[in-house]
Amino acid sequence: MGGTMIRRHRAGGVRMIAMGLCAIAQVSAASSHEEFMRGQSLFVGTIDLQGRIYTHTADLPPAVVRCSNCHAVADGADVPRSLAPRLTRNLLVLPHARRGGPPSNYSRAGFCTLLRSGVDPAFVMISVEMPRYTIDETDCGALWRYLTGSGREESQH
Repeated sequence: MGGTMIRRHRAGGVRMIAMGLCAIAQVSAASSHEEFMRGQSLFVGTIDLQGRIYTHTADLPPAVVRCSNCHAVADGADVPRSLAPRLTRNLLVLPHARRGGPPSNYSRAGFCTLLRSGVDPAFVMISVEMPRYTIDETDCGALWRYLTGSGREESQH
């Protein structure tokens, strides 16, 4: 009888651990979705970004520095008269030679460095027309999640 009690106790403990892991996964999925949605809002400008052209001494108005003014994302509509690249997961995470530099790809950290300093992972300066942003890790991570498509599945529910 003692062995049966021990097995039941262990089974109950395993069930409690499994329930806890499911709860953590649900919270993680919800926070991933929220981060994805925040990144989308940053991209289209419903949440303001702060940035300036690196040769200027003052920030530009948020409406001027929103990403969607110049960049199309994934399979979204083109931006008329823009020479800025379409931002897709493949463009960001797969190795590509950019502006005559060696093949490189972005990580989240490299992407955030680019936004802040204007230097890409291959140490090539981006165009002078692209603002350099004052952006914290949370917002940069949200923008990265949106642009790389992480969380896109959750946003369609």
